[in-house]
Amino acid sequence: MESFASAFAGLPYFNPMMMINRSETCATTKLLQLRGLGINENDITPKFHRSPENSPDLSREEFVARKRVIEQIDGLEATGRHGLPWLPILSKYEIVKGSAKKARDWGHLLFATATTNQFLLVMIFPDECNCGNYSHHDYESLTKYHANKILCLAKYIWHTEQSPKWIRATYLTPSSGYDLDPTFAVPQTAGTPLDVLQSLNSHPSGRYFHIDITDVKPSLTPSETERIDAVASHSSSKEKTAIKPEVRKGLVVSEENKADAKPDVEGAAWKAGVKRACAYCEVVPHGKVKLMACSRCKLVQYCGKDCQTRAWPAHKHFCKKV
Repeated sequence: MESFASAFAGLPYFNPMMMINRSETCATTKLLQLRGLGINENDITPKFHRSPENSPDLSREEFVARKRVIEQIDGLEATGRHGLPWLPILSKYEIVKGSAKKARDWGHLLFATATTNQFLLVMIFPDECNCGNYSHHDYESLTKYHANKILCLAKYIWHTEQSPKWIRATYLTPSSGYDLDPTFAVPQTAGTPLDVLQSLNSHPSGRYFHIDITDVKPSLTPSETERIDAVASHSSSKEKTAIKPEVRKGLVVSEENKADAKPDVEGAAWKAGVKRACAYCEVVPHGKVKLMACSRCKLVQYCGKDCQTRAWPAHKHFCKKV
């Protein structure tokens, strides 16, 4: 993406945030683009009008499940639901570029509306089993964790200007047919009482959750906010005022307590490390070889100084130190 975008770098008013990627995995980038370019430009529905083979970032099973969910949400709008439509903006994401270290750190299908302050999150998991890796306990924990975290991110980015209100989240499995309860995607009406919205938390399945902005728990880490600030420095839609210390305290955990921000999962599958490829040669290192992060922006990683040097002509348009 950087190599392609660098071809336009010489044009007047060029900004990296102008480049829309339907397979974007950085939630920070996508939320900033949501305010800067509008919901329709960020709608990833067309991605699921094509064959699964055209989306190498998702397995066939992941693609089919997400397509099924998107069609259901779209069907609710077609049957006469009032309010702004829910549109998918991310199909698989990490909170900010390079932040996912374990399998548990990936969020799944995220929806928003033109208000950009209310969200739906749908996590897609394998069926529960007795192997210890896939359980309702872990699925509930991961779903709440990612819902809470995306709300913290939105509040961190937009702490004064039309800050986020709430997020509704659920998880689906193959045995459920990936079927959603129609009450999940509530109409976008300003007058819906909070107690009505929060009644989702008592859903009989135990798989549906509603989190209000007043109930979020600090879940961003200091290193994540450093990366978030680096990404936001490119955006014209970022907040013009600095975040107040008391607001930051409610969103960001201290360095000493960052372990508290991790989801409570027991399955070994969720603790597996994320293997990344070099941002230039796209080779995944083996053994004990570790990628080195760009010392300036800390957003991209290379397998060595040679690749970093070769990547610089394209990367320099995106690299910014805060």
